[in-house]
Amino acid sequence: MYKRFICLIFILSFFFIVFTLKSKSTLTTVKYFPIDKHASIEKAKTNLMIQPENREITWHVESTSVDPAYLRQDISLLYENGKFKGVQSKWRQHIDQIQLSEQFKQINSGLIQTISFHHGEFHYSNDQITSIQKMTAKQLYVTVDNSILHSFQRPRNIQEKKWQTKLNNFTNQQLKVHWKSLIKELNIPVDNYTSFPLTDLIRFEQENLPNQTVEETQKIIGQLWEGLYKNYVLLLKNQDNQQSFHYIPLILIDKDNEHLLVIFELNGKAQKLIQKIS
Repeated sequence: MYKRFICLIFILSFFFIVFTLKSKSTLTTVKYFPIDKHASIEKAKTNLMIQPENREITWHVESTSVDPAYLRQDISLLYENGKFKGVQSKWRQHIDQIQLSEQFKQINSGLIQTISFHHGEFHYSNDQITSIQKMTAKQLYVTVDNSILHSFQRPRNIQEKKWQTKLNNFTNQQLKVHWKSLIKELNIPVDNYTSFPLTDLIRFEQENLPNQTVEETQKIIGQLWEGLYKNYVLLLKNQDNQQSFHYIPLILIDKDNEHLLVIFELNGKAQKLIQKIS
């Protein structure tokens, strides 16, 4: 009798652990569903706030949906001079608001870029599942001169214009060399694609992807972030990958509009994600 009791406890414990892990995995996965026509992300922003006196930058992300969602999740990626600097993500159930915030010291001059994806799921009684989504981004030029920290988003004078050109050229040159190496290693016929960095994805919050409607653009963007979260963001959340040296991923859209690629390097290995465009 005692052995049967122990066996029963073991079986129940096993199924409880499996169920818990499965539930957590499901919740922490960004999943695209048809866009909800009655709900939306009402407010969203990504911000970089500088504190010159202690040479610190606050990286803040927040979003609010019109109604509480079954699942709300925000993701944000941060790069300096094209190199990975940080990742934030959070999910919560049955809420309408998400906030993320981190602080970091800024030692050298640099171009700081961050892009965020705000997402939510709504589950209805007829088993229908819909989603809401929005992207926000921020870019900040930071200069250090005689230990004095200065920042701007758009140049307001000749000196800031020079710094903008210098930091843009430095960042773009690093990215071009890196992407060229990746394209060669992955044997990608680059002439067949239109390409841009992941941080430029924000422009498709206001315009459509090439030869796509608004609805098609939303679907492609939603599915793209679904793939990025599973195959890129979750890897970066692993503590072992926090210090992984790599550059902004490059997105390549097939000129025949059949698929897109996302290429990047992680832990010294070239990675290629493929997404079909239906």
